[in-house]
Amino acid sequence: MVRKKKRIRKDRVIIVCVLALVICFGIYKGTSWMIHTISSLLEPEVQQEVVQEKEEEKVKEYIATVVLDPGHGDWDPGANVNDVLEKDITLTTAKAIGQALEEANIKAVYTRESDVSLSNNKIEDLKKRAATSAENNAHYFVSVHVNSFDESDEVSGFEIYKKNNESESLAQNIGKHMETLNYSKKRGIIDGGKSLQVLRDNTVPSVLIEMGYLNNKNDYSYLSDNEKLQKMGEAIANGIIDEVQTYLLKDSAQNNTNK
Repeated sequence: MVRKKKRIRKDRVIIVCVLALVICFGIYKGTSWMIHTISSLLEPEVQQEVVQEKEEEKVKEYIATVVLDPGHGDWDPGANVNDVLEKDITLTTAKAIGQALEEANIKAVYTRESDVSLSNNKIEDLKKRAATSAENNAHYFVSVHVNSFDESDEVSGFEIYKKNNESESLAQNIGKHMETLNYSKKRGIIDGGKSLQVLRDNTVPSVLIEMGYLNNKNDYSYLSDNEKLQKMGEAIANGIIDEVQTYLLKDSAQNNTNK
């Protein structure tokens, strides 16, 4: 009688274990099926997004390339007043220029995108900045700076240095749009191809913009305001865009016609 009860208990244990295995297996299969079903539903959307991104990359064909050079950086702060540093002003402005250029299908290449220098040696740093044009087959080079005049805080205004006559129209277009901001006076376009290394060593039409005098009260109020620097960047970009559309694309179309 005792043996019979033990055998029944063993049979029950075996049945329970079998049922447990069946239930676990069913749960596992059901879960796997659900995961597979959900994945199959989501996968086409993910694949479609990847395809769209790749198509956008293929479609993106720039009409021109411009090197943007935010002056100074790292150990070289440039002009500074009340902890407002030239190296920060130029970087903020250059990024605003680049954003506007990219929206116009013009590729922006930066000599720096953060608070760094290209060399611990000033001359070598400037050489590398100028060399960025040839390295990227750029069409134009635009260097951004601010001024300061220790002898007087009455001096104000922006000025644009050009590499040569080939750079004249670029300087004119940029200056025209900067004037619309009405924040300071235009001090003119100046030859800088011999005196400024980033212009002298460059291989493309190049300009260096001094956006104002940081030690002047009026210019300081504009140059120390990031929102206004955004507008400054957009104005400079519009000048570059005019240059590309008026001269670069026109010359390209004419060359194709002559062929």
